[in-house]
This record gives sequence, C-alpha cells and structure tokens, in this order.
Amino acid sequence: MDRRHSERRFAPVYSQGTCGLPLIATKFVPPRSPGVLLVRPRLLARLEPLAERSLALVCAGAGFGKTTLLAQWRSQLQERGEAVAWLSLDEGDDVPEYFCHYLLDALLPLHPGLGWRLGFLAAGLPSIDRVFGHLINAVQAVEAPLYLIVDDYHTIRDPAIHRAFAYLLEHAPANFHVLLGSRSLPPLPLSRLRSRHQLIEVDTNDLRFNLCEARHYFADSAALALSNAQTQRLLEVTEGWITGMQMATLSPSIKDNPAQVIDSLSHGGRLVGRYLEDVVFEPLPAAVDDFLMRTSILDRFCAELCDAVTGRHDGHAMLDWIERHNLFVAALDDHGQWFRYHHLFAETLQTRLRRRTDLDIATLHERAGNWFAGQSLWAEATRHALAAGKVESAPGRAGLGAQSLAERGDIDTLLGWLQQLPITADEHRISLQLNLAWALAHRFRFDESRRLLGELRRWFAVHPARRDLRVKLDAVAAICEAFAENVQTGIALAEPLLAQTPCGDSWVDGLVCNVLSYCHLVLGQHEQAQAVQRHTLYPGAPTENLFVTVHRAFILGQSHLRQGDLRTAEACFLQAMASADRLTGPQSSGSATLAASLAELAYERGDWERLDALVRQRGLQIDRVAPLDGVLAVYRALCRRALAEDDGVQARLLLQHAQEIAGQRRWNRLQAALLAEQVRLQLQRDDLAGAEHMLRRIELLKSDEGAIPGCRHYARIARARLLLAQGLGLAAADCLAGVVAEFEARGQLLEAVRLRPLWAIALWQGDERDAAADALLPALQLGLRENLLCSLTDAGPALLPLLTRCAAVEAGSGDLPGYIALLRERLGGEDCVEPPFSLSERESQTLRLVAAGQSNKEIARSLDISVETVKWHLKNLYGKLQVTSRTRAMSRARELSLLE
Repeated sequence: MDRRHSERRFAPVYSQGTCGLPLIATKFVPPRSPGVLLVRPRLLARLEPLAERSLALVCAGAGFGKTTLLAQWRSQLQERGEAVAWLSLDEGDDVPEYFCHYLLDALLPLHPGLGWRLGFLAAGLPSIDRVFGHLINAVQAVEAPLYLIVDDYHTIRDPAIHRAFAYLLEHAPANFHVLLGSRSLPPLPLSRLRSRHQLIEVDTNDLRFNLCEARHYFADSAALALSNAQTQRLLEVTEGWITGMQMATLSPSIKDNPAQVIDSLSHGGRLVGRYLEDVVFEPLPAAVDDFLMRTSILDRFCAELCDAVTGRHDGHAMLDWIERHNLFVAALDDHGQWFRYHHLFAETLQTRLRRRTDLDIATLHERAGNWFAGQSLWAEATRHALAAGKVESAPGRAGLGAQSLAERGDIDTLLGWLQQLPITADEHRISLQLNLAWALAHRFRFDESRRLLGELRRWFAVHPARRDLRVKLDAVAAICEAFAENVQTGIALAEPLLAQTPCGDSWVDGLVCNVLSYCHLVLGQHEQAQAVQRHTLYPGAPTENLFVTVHRAFILGQSHLRQGDLRTAEACFLQAMASADRLTGPQSSGSATLAASLAELAYERGDWERLDALVRQRGLQIDRVAPLDGVLAVYRALCRRALAEDDGVQARLLLQHAQEIAGQRRWNRLQAALLAEQVRLQLQRDDLAGAEHMLRRIELLKSDEGAIPGCRHYARIARARLLLAQGLGLAAADCLAGVVAEFEARGQLLEAVRLRPLWAIALWQGDERDAAADALLPALQLGLRENLLCSLTDAGPALLPLLTRCAAVEAGSGDLPGYIALLRERLGGEDCVEPPFSLSERESQTLRLVAAGQSNKEIARSLDISVETVKWHLKNLYGKLQVTSRTRAMSRARELSLLE
C-alpha cells in the first residue's frame, strides 16, 4: 500500500460540532509562524525513536518553542510519507463531547479504514470511554503507522478526558504514536510508560537555545549580525528562553545599539512584561498570582520560606502547582526543596509587585531576613535586612552576617552594607571595618583599603585588642598589597603571621595561608606555595569557609597548571567550583574565580563550547572579582578563539576591554601580557609599525618585583615575534632560548611549552633544522601527556614542516606520531615539501626582496620596474601561496623552502 496519503483528507464524518457549531478547520494544522524558523536537528533527533514508542511529551513553559518543534516534526513525518494528524486544543475543548469530535475529525482522514470502521459513530457519540475503545480497535485493524500530534494539552482539565486519554496510551496498538505539547505535566500514566521504555521526554532545559542555536537564530532567522560576546550575553540574560530572544530582535535599536537593548532586556523590558502579562499571568488563579508576586523578592526559596514571606500556609502546594505548570521555575537541588525563578520572569513579577499599593515590600524582605536568620543563613539574612532598610543590626547578628558574607564571597553586599556603618571604638565595629577593608581589597580598590587600614592601625596603636583581630589586620593588609602586585611587601606582611596561626579564627588562618601562598605562586615558587597550604588544617566541608576553600583551590590549581599538570589542576578547580555553584550560584565570586582558570583549560584543549559555557554566565563577575591571572586567562583565551574564527575586530575589542581593567587596577604585569597579545595581533595584520609601538609600551612598564612571567618576559617574547616577522629567525631564537630556559628552571613548564613552537619556528627559519626539532619535541611530549592543542597550534601553519620532521624522527615512539597527526590536521594538514606550483623568475626575485624587508618602492628600484608591476607580482604570489599579507607570504615561503 502506498502510505503517502497523509496529504489527502478524506471527507470527515463530523463537519459540525455540538449545538450545530462548525469545527474550526485551522485547529487541524499548525498555527502560522512568522518569518524564517530555526530548524532544531538535535531535538528532532530526540523525537526520532517515537516510531518505536507510544508517547513523546514536549513539556515547557510559554515561549520555549514547543509548537514550533511539533510543527517541524510533523513536516519531517510528512516528507517521509507518514500518516500524521494535527490537533490544536484550547479551553473550549475541555468538554468530552467537543474533545471527541475534534479528535475523530483529526484522525479519520489519515486512513480510509478508520472512516468505515468508525462511521457508525456518525449517528451519535456514545460515552467518551466507548469512543476511545472503538478508536483503539480501529487503529489496531489498520496496521499502518499512524501519528497524532496534540498541541496545548494543558488546556484540558476534565478528568474524564484525561482518564480516556490515559486508557488510549495504556492500550495503544504498536502502530499508534502520540506526540503531546503541554505547558504542564499532564495527569497521564507517565511513570508506567517510562518504565516500559514507551516515553520520550523533552523538557524546558532541552528546549532552551544553546550557543550554537542562538548564533544561527540571530544570523539566519533574525538577520542580526551580533558578535559572539553579545550573543553570549543575550543567552545569559534570557537563559535560552526563545521568546525572550525574539523580544530583543523586535527592538528598533537592536541593530544600531545591541548592547543597550540587551542591558534593557536584562531588567525585564516592556515587551517581555506585556508577553508574560497576556500569556502567563492573565489566566492564573488569583492565589497563585499573589504568591508569585510576594515570593519574587527571593533569589531562592523553599516552601517554608515562602510561608514565612507570604504569611500563608500553602507553600508546598503552591510550589508543586507552579512546578507542574512550568511557571518559569527551576529546581536548585535534586530533592526538589529549593527553587528559583527565571531571571526575566522574576524581574517582571517584581515590577508588578511595586505597582501594588496593598503590599509593603520592606515587610516582605524583613520576613525573609528573619527566616534566614532563624536558619543561621546569615548572608541571605543580611541581604534581606538591608533591602528592608535595616542597616543597623544587633551586634551579634551584624558580626555573623558580615562574616558569612565574607566567607561566601558576597563582596558587593558586604561593601554596600558596611560603608553605611559609622566607625566606632568598640571591638565589634572594628571587626566589621576589617571586613570592609578586606572587601575593598578584593574589589581592587587598593587606595581605599589602605586608607581604612591606616585608620584602624592608629586605633590598634592606642587600644588593646584580641590577638585574632591583630592578625586579621596584617592579613588584610597583605592581601591588599599582594593583589596590587606589591608581592614582596605582601610576603613581608604575611610571613610572620604564619607562626601565629591558628589564631582562634579559622577564616583568618585561611586568609594568612592563602595570601602567602599566592605571593609565592606569582614569584614562581611552587614548592613554597604548596608547603604554606599544608600548614593549616582546613575545614572538612566547604560550607564552613567557602571563600577560603575557593581561593585555596585557585592557588593550588594554578600551581599545578603552571607546572604542566593540567589534570590535577582541573580536578582542583572543578571540585571547588561545584561547591561554589551549589552553595552560592554560578554567578557568585567564587564560581567566577574558578571559571576563569577553567576557561584557560578549555582554550588549551580547543573546546570552544566549554569556554563559552564557562564565561557566558560569569563574564561580568569575572571582570569584577577574578585575580590578575584569572583575567589574563579568560581574555587571552577569548581573544585567540576570536582569531581562530577570523574575527580580528572582536579580538581587538576583547584586548582593549581587558586593558581598561588592567589600567584601572594598575596591573603592569597584565598590561604587558595583553600588549604582547596586541603585538601578535598586529603582526597577523602585517602591521610591523603597530607591533613595534606595542613593544615600546611594554618596555616602558615598571618592573613587577620578580613575577614570572613578568613584564621583562613579555617584552622579550614580543621582540622575538617582531624579529621573526622581519625574517631574523636566529636573532628571534636567541631571544626565546633564554626565556624558555628561565621558565623551565623556575617550574613554569606550561609557559615554556607555549614558547617552544615559536622558538622552533625561529630556528627552522634560520636553517637550524635539527635544533628546531629538538626545541619542539619536549612540547610535543608534554602536549601528548596533557592533551594540549592550542598552545601548539597557535603557532600556525609555519609549524607544519617541523611536525613532519618530528613525526619522521619519532615514527616508532608510541602515541606521539598519532598526536602529531592530530596537530597537523588542526593546522590544515598538508605541509607539502615540494610546492604544488612554480614561480616565474620575476616572482622569485620579488619574493626574495620582500624577505629582505624591502618596500614596494624599493623592490621597484631594485628590479627596475614600476610599483604597479610590483603589486601585480605580489598579487600573483599571494594567490599561489594562498595568503593575504607579506608576513604570511614569508611564513608560507619558508614552509615550502622557496627562499633557500
């Protein structure tokens, strides 16, 4: 039998509904979609096994693209010639008789056998249970595969319909397959179907756009040229909510000023508010709407907290209802105890709450603060107390709140609160002011921190104080100087404190150890850094001292990373970040600090998706709280990713932004590293003058007290790149040899590995072929062990002939040849020893004069030809070499041995 009958509609048995009203024909086809829709192959693949299952359930809140996905699946089935029916439901269908009329009218045209087997129902519908019984028998007799797609099933509330539909699914023939779209979980036998492997589930998290889909949506469907950073930011603001992204594209100014539109959307936005008002809030029961508004002040909530805030006793029931109906709520734990609202949903709820005159928002915050205080959750208690206008607290509660905020790394709240408190002479207030000085140092506001510490030192000079407070004073001062890159001063302040630990305050003990080991880390003294960390016994659980735990992991992980042990480093970062994410969320200072280091690992392995995921939610927080090396790791990785995608403009913008951060904090070491990246960028653009200018700026920077890598190292690396671009390979190699030797002597193996490919290329350019292979081989060996990619492939195609030589030398050396083949593939693969073309005599002459550094005018005089003829020869050379600049032409010519 030809199954391609799904496009034909046999005369329906039921042309009219009850009471003589006609059935609405548009309910039997998907609704019309505006514009070009993004096809979602990863989700369509999830639905593919439906041919072997009874039910696929696509369940998510409004605006997540359920109907679009169902329509795309329908089209895919029709293209295969399958028999597929569509039925869109609404509130008017929540009557068994109406529902049966529409369901039968949707199904009967699928196959002629259904019409004559169910035709007797035309005389009048029996009970819904009997209708479904006849339907099951008719489908069984047909045998051909039949698909039914039902959209908006959440509009059905009648128990009789649910009971009949459950019966249909329980007894469905093997040839009958149902796809339901719903905003809420339907009361159907999902558990039984799941246990029998007869259920496919696609939920809110599946439907969210990922970064790749967001890029395609803006470029293809919305015709918007957003940068990667802007796409990431919009994805972060909307949390992948498709309608939220569509709202952004509807703004008239999105093309001219996308950053402003995205920022506006992050605060709710009128279009989002109107959509949610019309589609989500309007149909809600009044009690649910009121509950949502009252609890919108909470960053996270559980049933008991909701009861305390609302003054009601229905928290469990309400949260169960909200979760079942997918009202933009996300569970924060596996036990379903703690939840949070979608960011844009919460913003809109809070806007609606502010318009209510019958509710005092300060009172809601005060209730929340009291509840958190009762649970000894002091950080959140303090945040809500401040929102309620309760700046002054009881001494004990204020101290606990400040300490909890400090330990959780909630520096913004701590600063906002403590700066409002006057300085008094009692020890309690002095301890709070020390916390403020610590917070200022961690926000890199060094001068303010120093001034406050100076005031406190004068107080300590004339007043007796507890030993732990005196240790805390010097520890905070050491942190301020260490973060300000006055590393030797930091050591001088912190080292004497080590003998005074434990001082009676485990948090202060942790600060002392962390700041001293951080200083050793900056100086490349890895053994000392790790020995200091072994000095203090840390709390067993990160909840006891999260901030100290996070920074300890950052320091130890960085130490392992710099020594080339990426796997141990990654384990340090991941374990601590899991605790930070669970306890304080992915946008917390602790999570951002660790994500910055993990971003460097993602870059090393060429995992751009992982890099995006790490930075997308935490980008702003990384800017604000990450230490110097964290900021460098993130922006160097993002810049090089942009270059890998041929987005030089984005790379320059990223470096400029990072340089602004470095300038504000007077971080010369970061300035030098970023300027070295600028040199690399300028040379890729064939701008030697621009590269020389950047190099001079590095050389003018003040020394950085022995840091490694430091300003002097970045200056030598930048000079070597410039020499290499000028064709002075051996001079560049001499420059790099000393830097590599110093790095390896100081345990900076990863930095050495990153330089060895450049050093090898310089030697190769200087015809030192054996020395070049010897220089590269240690980098290949560590790269194989630690799964490095970008540290080696960033050197570009000039590395290909070197890889070929190393592959020949190491042909029988275990896994190394396979690793070399992988690197060659990533670099383009074909490093022809013999050029696949020939050069004319004049082209060869022109190429050699370019290599000698002559300008077009100088080449014209040397060859006694016109400048235009020189340009013509260069154009031909570029075409044959498949390059676009002089620098790349020289690199390619040396690969092909055209200058020998």
